[in-house]
Order: sequence, then structure tokens, then C-alpha cells
Amino acid sequence: MSTCCYEYGSSILSLSTFYDVSPMVISSLLAYAELKGSQPAIGATRGGVANVSEGAGAAGCPRIAIDCALDQRKEPSTLVGAAMRTDPWTLTGRDAELRFIAERLNGGESRSVVIAGPAGVGKTRLAREALAVAKRGGRLTRWAAGTSAAAAIPLGAVAHLLPAVGTASDPLTLLQRAGAAIAEQGKGHRLVIGIDDAHLLDELSVTLLHQLALTRTACVVLTVRTGEPAPDPVVTLWKNGLADRLELGQLPRLEMDRLVTGVLEGVVNSRTIERLWRATRGNVLFLRELVEGGCDTGALHMRDGVWRWEGRMEPTPRLREIVQAQLGGLGADERTALELLATDEPLGLGRVASLINPEVVAVLERRGLVTVVNSGWRAEVWLAHPIYATVVRDQLPEANACHLRRRLANTHLPWKRQDDLLRAGMLLLDSDQPGAHAGLLAEAAVHANALLDHENAARLAQAAIDGSEGRDGMRAHLALLEAVRWQGQPEEAEQVAAAAAPFATSAEDRSHLAVVRALNLFFGLGQVAKAEAMLHKAAADAVDNEMRQHTSAVHGVLAFFAGRPQQAAESGAEILASEALTPEAAVWASGATAAGLAARGRTTEALAAVAGGWAALARCTTEPEIALCRQVLAHGELSALLVAGRVPDAVARATELHEWCMTAPKWAGDAVAAAHVGWSALAAGRPRTAIRWLSEAVAGLSRCDPGGFGQLCIALLAQTHAQLGDAGAARRLLDSSQVGHHCAVFEPEWLLAEAWYAAADDRTCQAVDRALRAASVAAGMGQRAVEAQALHTAVRLGQAGQVVGRLRQLAGQVEGPLVAAYGAHAQALAAGAGGDLDEVAAEFEAMGVRLLATDAAAHAAAAHVRAGDRRRAAASTARAASLARACEEIRTPALEQLAPRPLTSREGEVASLVVQGMKNQAIAERLVLSVRTVEAHLANAYAKLGISSRAELAKALRAD
Repeated sequence: MSTCCYEYGSSILSLSTFYDVSPMVISSLLAYAELKGSQPAIGATRGGVANVSEGAGAAGCPRIAIDCALDQRKEPSTLVGAAMRTDPWTLTGRDAELRFIAERLNGGESRSVVIAGPAGVGKTRLAREALAVAKRGGRLTRWAAGTSAAAAIPLGAVAHLLPAVGTASDPLTLLQRAGAAIAEQGKGHRLVIGIDDAHLLDELSVTLLHQLALTRTACVVLTVRTGEPAPDPVVTLWKNGLADRLELGQLPRLEMDRLVTGVLEGVVNSRTIERLWRATRGNVLFLRELVEGGCDTGALHMRDGVWRWEGRMEPTPRLREIVQAQLGGLGADERTALELLATDEPLGLGRVASLINPEVVAVLERRGLVTVVNSGWRAEVWLAHPIYATVVRDQLPEANACHLRRRLANTHLPWKRQDDLLRAGMLLLDSDQPGAHAGLLAEAAVHANALLDHENAARLAQAAIDGSEGRDGMRAHLALLEAVRWQGQPEEAEQVAAAAAPFATSAEDRSHLAVVRALNLFFGLGQVAKAEAMLHKAAADAVDNEMRQHTSAVHGVLAFFAGRPQQAAESGAEILASEALTPEAAVWASGATAAGLAARGRTTEALAAVAGGWAALARCTTEPEIALCRQVLAHGELSALLVAGRVPDAVARATELHEWCMTAPKWAGDAVAAAHVGWSALAAGRPRTAIRWLSEAVAGLSRCDPGGFGQLCIALLAQTHAQLGDAGAARRLLDSSQVGHHCAVFEPEWLLAEAWYAAADDRTCQAVDRALRAASVAAGMGQRAVEAQALHTAVRLGQAGQVVGRLRQLAGQVEGPLVAAYGAHAQALAAGAGGDLDEVAAEFEAMGVRLLATDAAAHAAAAHVRAGDRRRAAASTARAASLARACEEIRTPALEQLAPRPLTSREGEVASLVVQGMKNQAIAERLVLSVRTVEAHLANAYAKLGISSRAELAKALRAD
């Protein structure tokens, strides 16, 4: 582009024409130059006007260089506007804040608003959305933004908002003319001006905005960054009541979840959501950079229908620049303090004081780079944001980092707390002398496994093996065996077990090795008989009662998964009744007892065993395979609650267990925790919610299933798809699954999945056959609760007569009201008793099992039709339809058999006018009907659609 130089005598109009900008900009530039006391020359390109800088010209005079186009000439800019139109990052979680601003702008006496908050929380986006709302409401809006460059120019940030006002060198004259120009511009309009980063405005611009707000010439919506000094006129706005200040915090966790899910348009693995939350703490700018960077690099990708993040969360170059700018201007001691925290966060305040000058922490705290948290017994220093740690670590030379890790590790030694042990181990592992502490690394590996951190446990254990012998070698091999098994590598785990055998010189070592190896053989390699034989031999070879109890309790857990719940319950109960029981044996015995009793339908005893198991688990700190203990106890607890008909309790407990799981490191149990949430959601009649969680579970367990729950999860997901009418999805799950069927206890659920797939595929006879087969298999295993569920599935498919007697028997053997309601449903359906079926539907609904209530109501409607009772048939039909909608549009054979009566043309006409917002009187006048007739048509429409209010009508019409 050619560059011209216009001497000072050039006219403002000619300069304005050349630059294609407002003459007001040129006037401001000239006024600024005169204030500096010299004549300016203007360097220009035909792109327009932008950043202003001073430099020595050929004659030694200051000049104002115009370097690039002024993007603010368009409002908003073409680039921003295009991004907003196609941007998936919609404003989320700010409804209350947006409403707050709208109320101030649109109230009887409009008020200005100052949006304050830290960088990256979405102040700019909120302000733009607020102006968009105001514009849709008929307000005239303008937008500008403060920048460091424009701050050097009087009225530089708002120059594009101003028309030509002639040349002026006096700031007061400029201010008066600018104010008059904006007043004229807003004449006859309710003007709203949005200013981003108002803390960067020049004094004249700030004064102008203050005057506009004071005289109510315009409302202003300003954003300011907390922690940055704001000009006095901006502060005066909210201090003197001219504007309301809105503090904008980080995005809440739930809203961040919604935002990421919406952006990626799919199910996002909950561990990925957790990692994003920990990395960003709800900072939307950081979140966007991480998500888009992860998609670009492939670290964030979709697999098996679920988005997941693999590997480190690396900041994008832009995010690094943002953070580095916030960390700029640090002294050597301050940089060292940040490096210490980035390497081993948090650090006790006393520990920091022993490493660096304690005054440095106060300096960093004042700058907002660290926070000091006082828990009452200890003050800890944290970096102000997790992303700082990543950026600081990446800037640290590796040689310095190794030395720093060893220095920090020594501060944790000798260790008194398990936390100190693990932190010291991880620091030494990555230091310049890891092999010198093999014993400590082995201990740390055992502790990492207990904390479910199997990835780091494997690293610690391998490092310990490389430098240890004897007892330390055995502990390290055993820890590595467990860690590798829980990372989904059963073949490698078997190799580790073989390598560990020479180190197992004591009876205790041999017993522990047999336990972990047997679990790997059973769950990892599917060698059920060999695994059980190994545990049987280990129990026989035990040298004391404690060791024998422990091995037998683990064998009881395997008996449950092998399809012998009665044996599991009996052996577990026998061990729990023993004297001098160790916490380790109590955990395993409690898990076997709880899971076995729940399958048998003895829910009260099962839940008591679960409570004892959780209590014993809290006392175990180094027991191998604590991870499996947790999964078995959780499964037993959820099973017992669902069998007992305590569905709301099951939903709450599944959520609680999943939330706890997210506080732990990433581990294979994440998928099982998600499965429990999905399982309870399905029982509660929320199948689409269940699909979200079960899909995550299946995706996770397809990669790593050391606890044997994959078969159950696939079966539940297939059942859910089928009950939503998606036979194709159910078939794909059942046909393409590579899951082993060595966990025989879940075979009845697999058969039920085949039954529901057949039903969705309109093969009702085959569906009933598979349901009855599932009941037979469950009965053979002694799984009374599952047998009752399978028989009730046959009832839901319309085959009640041949199962009534057996359900009646099971109602006396399985605790809780649920199985009794199964029997009542079968008996009423077999008898064609519509009234009784209505009562069963109400009972199911009261228990929270809305899916079953839906089918019972549909059966009641059909029975009333057969009895010729049209009124009760309509009521039951409406109830079934309403329940089906509450169940996220469930589609079962019972519902499909209902023949819904379509709305008459007049009923449809009335309903459509109601949806348009018309009142009954207006509808009567439009259609030339009486109001009573309109009400009658509307009541009929409500009954046919299964609704009870105008608010439900639009959705019901769409569904109809």
C-alpha cells in the first residue's frame, strides 16, 4: 500500500476523505499533537486509522503514525459479526445477569450498568448480548472498546461514534462538541452505548461517558477488569449511584458442563468435563482456548459416540501469551516462588518461608497471582489459577526442574502423612536421582493404588523395581501388577505376576499375589475356573486364620460374578460373623454379602452389609484391589435400593458416588460410576438421560473393564434404546459387542436386552420367549429379584397369565413393595381389571418407577376399552400419554397398542388458537361459537393428549 504524508496545513475534510474515517478522528489527532507542543505529520495508509505512536520524523518532529485500519468503524466488526453468527459458543449460564442489565436499561428510568470481573469470565460477551437485547427492544445501540493504544488519543476509543465536529485544540471544546454530537445522534431515540475495557479509556473519553450518564443523554454499559485501576469517573458512576455495578464471576460448574456439551454437540465424558473444570475453574476464555486447541490437536476427540480428552491439557499459544502477560514483570524471587508452587502445589506457608523470602508471597498475593488458604490448622499457598502452573512449568528448564523437585521432595521427608509420601514419591520419580529411593517409591506406589491413581502407581512401581530388591521388590511388583490390571492390560499384568513370583518369599506375599493374579485371570482374561482354583489353593495354603478369611472373602466376590449369589452371600456372612476380623477381610466379605443378598431380594440385610463395608473400607489404607472393593460395594448398594423400590434414593446415591469418583484421579471406575447414574435414571423413567450416562459407561468399559461390568452396561443401554423404539441401536449394541460373558451373573440382563430388542422390532412372541428365558436363567442362579424383573417384563409385553403364580410367590420372598406391585400388575392384567390396573399404575408412580407406571396405565386404558367404559378409558389413556412424555417419550409395546383418538378438526382448530395465545372469549368470537363450546372442545383435546393445562398444549400438539 502506498503511504502519503499530509502536512499540518491540510484540511480536516481532505484528510478525512483520504483515510475514509470520521473527521472527528482527525480533529482528535491534531488536538493531541498540539497538547504535546509540536506540529504533527500524519503517516497514512489507505486502510484507515489505528494505533498512534510518537517517533522522530525526518525534521526531528514528533509525528503520529497511523499503522492499520480502525476495526471499530463497523459496529460490530465484520469478523466478530461473522463469528457470532456461526459461533457455537452461545451465551450460557448468564440468564440472571442478562435479565439484570435488561431491567436497568428498559425500566421506567433507564440506568447505566458497569460489568466488573476478572479477565476471561465473559464480560464482553454479556455486554454485547445486553446491547443486542436492547436493540431488539427498539433502542439505538453503539459499541466501542478501550485499548492501550487508543488510550494515548483523546476520544480515540469512541472516535468512530462521533460525526465531524470541526477542528479543535482545546480538550474542553472537544468534549462539549462530542457530547452535543452524541446528544443529537440520540435525539428521538433511547441510546445505549456499550464500552468494553473501560479501564483502558483515555481521560477525555471517560469524562464524556460520565457526562452522558449524568445527564441521561444515553445509558452506558461498561466492562471493567477487577484488579486493574479504573479511572475516577468510571468509579464515580457506581459510587454516586449513576450506574449499577454487576460483579461477574466464573461460570458455575453445571453451566460449564452445558456449554461444553452444546459446543461439541454430543455426550462428553464426565472425566473430561471434570478436567476442564479443574483447568479453567469456569473461566470461559481459558475454556474456549483449551477446547478448540484440543479439537485442533486431536487430544479432544469422539470415540464410540462420546467425546473424551486423552493426554495432557496443553494451553494454546494464544492462551500461553495471555497468561504470560498476566505473569509479566516478576522479580527473580517472585519467579522462583511461582516455580515452586507450579512444581508442588499447594505448599504450607511455613514450608514456603523455609525455601524463599516469605515477603515474596505477600507481593504475589497482592498481585492476584497466588492465594493463601487458611484451613484453621494450616495455611496453604496456591497459585491463583491452575493454568498458571502449566505455563510456569513449561517455561522451566528441565535441569532446573529436576533439581527443584529433589529439593521439594526433601521437605516432605521423613513423611508423617500418606499425602506427604505420595508427593515425595512423585517428586523423586521425576527428579535427577529417582533410583536412590526405591523403598520410598514402592511405598508410594502402594498408596497411589489405594487412592485409585493407577497411572502414577505404575510409574512409581516400575521405578522402584528398577532399583530395589527383596521385600521392596515384592511390594513394587505387586503394586505394578494391580496398576497395570486397572489400566486394562491383562496380558501385561500376567507377565508382571510371573516376574513377581520369585520375590514372594513369605506366605503373606504369596497370598496377596494369588489374590491379584486371580482377579486378573477372572476379569481380564476370562479364565474363571483357573482363577477360582487359584484362590481355593491360596485359602488352603494359608498359614493363619486372618489370611484364610481374606482369601475366602475375595473368592466370595468371584462367586457372585460367576453367577452364584447365594454362595457369595453365605460365605460373606460367615466371615463377617467371625471374631478378630481384619478390616481388609471385612471389606471383601461385605461386598460379597451385599451383592449376593441384593440379587436374592434380601435388601435390608444387603444394605446393612454395605454400610459395614464402607466403614471397613475407610480403615484400609494399603489393601490391594481397593478399587474393586469400591465397585462391588457400590453395585450391591444400588441393586438393593432398586430392588426395594427406593428409586429416588438410588438416584441420589448414584449421583453421590459419581461425584465422589470425580474427586479421585482418573481411573477405570469412572465408567462404572457413570453406569450407576444411567441405571438409576432408567429405573426412574428418564431413558434419554440414561442413554447419555450408559453411553459414556459403555465407551469407557470397552477400553478398560477390570471389574467385569461391561456386559451389564451394554445390556442396560440396549434395553434403553429398545424401550425408546430404536431397535437399530439396540441391535448394533448386541451384535457388535466384543464383551466377554464370563460374568455369568449378568446373563439374565443380556437376555432381557434381547427381549426388548425383539419387542422394538415388532417380534412380540420372541420377546416374551427371551424374557421368560431370562427369568429361568435367573431362577437357576437364585437371583430372585432379577427373576421377578424378567417375569414382569413378560407382563409388560402382554403375557401375564402364565407368570402370575410365580410372581405371587416371589412377592413373599423379595423384600419391598416393588415385586409385590409386579404381582398385582400381572394379576390385574390377566383378569382384565382396568380399575386395579389404574391402582397399580398409581403405586408404581408413587415409588418413582414411572416406566412401569406408564405401561400399567396403558394396560388399564385397554382394559377399560374392552369393558366399554369410554370415560375411564380416556382418563387412563391420558394418564399413560402424560407419563410417557414425563418418561422422555418412551415407546413400549403397551403404549403402541393404544389407539389414540385423533383430535377432531374443530378441536385441532381451537387448540391451535390457544397455542397462539388467544383467550377462550376471543376464540369463541373468531369461530362464532359459545365460550362453553370452546371450553368443551379444549377439555376433549386435553383428555386425548393427556395434558391438563394450556402451558402443555404446544408440546403436546407437536408430539401428536
